[in-house]
Amino acid sequence: MGVSEIRLLVVPYELDRLRRGIGRGPEQLLEAGAEKALGASGAMVRTEVLELNREYSNEIQGCFEVIKLIASRVRAAGEERAFPVVLSGSCYASIGIVAGLRGSPGVVWFDAHGDFNTPETTDLGYFDGMGLAVLTGAAWQTMLAGVDGAQPLPETSVLLAGARDLDPGERDRLDASRVAHLPPDRLRPPDRLLKAMEGMSPAPDGLHVHVDLDVLDSGEATVNVYSAPDGINGVELHALVAALIETGRVRALALTAYDPECDSAGAVPPLAMSLLEATGSIAAKS
Repeated sequence: MGVSEIRLLVVPYELDRLRRGIGRGPEQLLEAGAEKALGASGAMVRTEVLELNREYSNEIQGCFEVIKLIASRVRAAGEERAFPVVLSGSCYASIGIVAGLRGSPGVVWFDAHGDFNTPETTDLGYFDGMGLAVLTGAAWQTMLAGVDGAQPLPETSVLLAGARDLDPGERDRLDASRVAHLPPDRLRPPDRLLKAMEGMSPAPDGLHVHVDLDVLDSGEATVNVYSAPDGINGVELHALVAALIETGRVRALALTAYDPECDSAGAVPPLAMSLLEATGSIAAKS
């Protein structure tokens, strides 16, 4: 399907908290030139800032209200032949993105962390450390069933890339799962990532690329309070995302988890802009 424009969806939430912590990152990246970067190859870019307009009773319900909002706007983008790019604070945004895409997409999930905890394995209860577990059917499925278009993905349709900072119970879950896990040293060169994608099953009808920016090595950029050493660098991340875009199979992209207060050197926005420039070329290829 051809792309008429890029739909830039800005989701300034950390969990259910508006413009707090990593919820400040999306609009900071917008201010740093996200629209210009996406349009560098000539694409038309339309931006929407998503905010809840209804009340909710607790944090988890609030998170799922944001997920529902994202799903509806991604679905609308698809109906209008627009390619969705999501700038989000929280990683759980990708639950909504996959629901909005419908069909059977594969997911490439770049992250320093596994996001594979469940309420039974977490010692912090942090919902944003459970996104991949929700997507693959292991957590919060009653809540997920309330999201239009959502259904759990097979673990075999997910590739976790760059994760190295895993909680003990989360690591046990990942080791016992069928999620393909490529730690940083197995992402060089990009061909190894593309080769691993061939093992996705069932064959996906496109890809969602999720980039938690803390997949970057903490020596390259302090993206948030959870940034970790031994990750990939900005050049490597750009090459990996560009290689995925070049396949012509990417249906949506998310950049998440940037907290500007942690980035005193201002290292993250230029790296994010390079990823958006690579993504913007998708419209030129359609």
